[in-house]
Amino acid sequence: MTFEEALKHLDRAQFSPLYLITGDEPFLIETLLAQFSEKGLEPSAQSFNFSRIQASNTNVEAILAIANTFPIASPRRMIWIHNADQLKDERGLLLDYFANPSETTLLVFIAEKPDMRKKLFSTLKKSATVMHAPRPREGEVPTWIRRAAKKNGLDLSEEVIWFLKEHLGRDLLAIHQEIEKLALFCAGENDSAIRTVSIEVAQEIIGDGRSHTIFELTDAVGNKNAEKALMLLGKLLSEGAHPLFILTMLVRLWRQMAIAKALIDSGQTQAVAKRVPMPPSLLQRFLRQLKQWTSDEIQKAFGQALSVDSQLKGGSLPARTVLETLLLDLCRPKTSEKRQDYSLAFF
Repeated sequence: MTFEEALKHLDRAQFSPLYLITGDEPFLIETLLAQFSEKGLEPSAQSFNFSRIQASNTNVEAILAIANTFPIASPRRMIWIHNADQLKDERGLLLDYFANPSETTLLVFIAEKPDMRKKLFSTLKKSATVMHAPRPREGEVPTWIRRAAKKNGLDLSEEVIWFLKEHLGRDLLAIHQEIEKLALFCAGENDSAIRTVSIEVAQEIIGDGRSHTIFELTDAVGNKNAEKALMLLGKLLSEGAHPLFILTMLVRLWRQMAIAKALIDSGQTQAVAKRVPMPPSLLQRFLRQLKQWTSDEIQKAFGQALSVDSQLKGGSLPARTVLETLLLDLCRPKTSEKRQDYSLAFF
């Protein structure tokens, strides 16, 4: 059964004597084991009736000795066998036990990728309730991020979700830990039940362990510093940043510029801080950068980004070449439109 089906099964607390948990996602496995512990044994009885065993450090006889022992002051005892694929059962003792398991013992075998061709696991599969806890596929990660965020009372934009996915990968434990960290940081931000997390906050709190960040790159692009932008692009790509993620963050910069320029040009300067939310210090820097960009340049950037998106997804040129061409073209200083002073005098 799937992870979701396994949770429902355990919530009903109608246990079988034998279980097999497979998969390579530690967070999901530990979540299932926590449910086994919560639903399967009363806290007061755990010290007498719970055993957590590494298969490499024990033998089958010792496991069966525990499994065949009656529980103390409890309707059942529970045994977890980790790395069960390392078990050696030359005498077939476990096979005999599978045919007639103790009704007062809940025996859970945990193995990442058990060889189902072996008689031990092929027999266990027929006798046990099998639960799967695989690491999520690439396309499933955003759903897990949204679930963890909702559980912690956070509202994450698509950009923040992509940022987490890009820098934490498919490691659900890391994702949950970092989202809990964000929730703690945002706990005093406002009184609402759901708190919004900006991409700047996510970058500041989580980081990514790289020597350079995407925000250094967008800052260089905002300043039209082509030399620095190209250097940072090369560093980010060599450190594993996804080209489409880089493009997404560049498009975000130009989107913010388009919004801010439209507001300022229409005399709504005071509205910029609300429509382009970021800390005042970053907003001041952003508006200084905006002075270097004309409306035509920003619109051109959007158009070229669409073309670059297609090239990155299906073109023949290397991603680095495509992105370098984009940055070289857009970071050239232009004088086609009168520059305006967009300083935030109202702060």
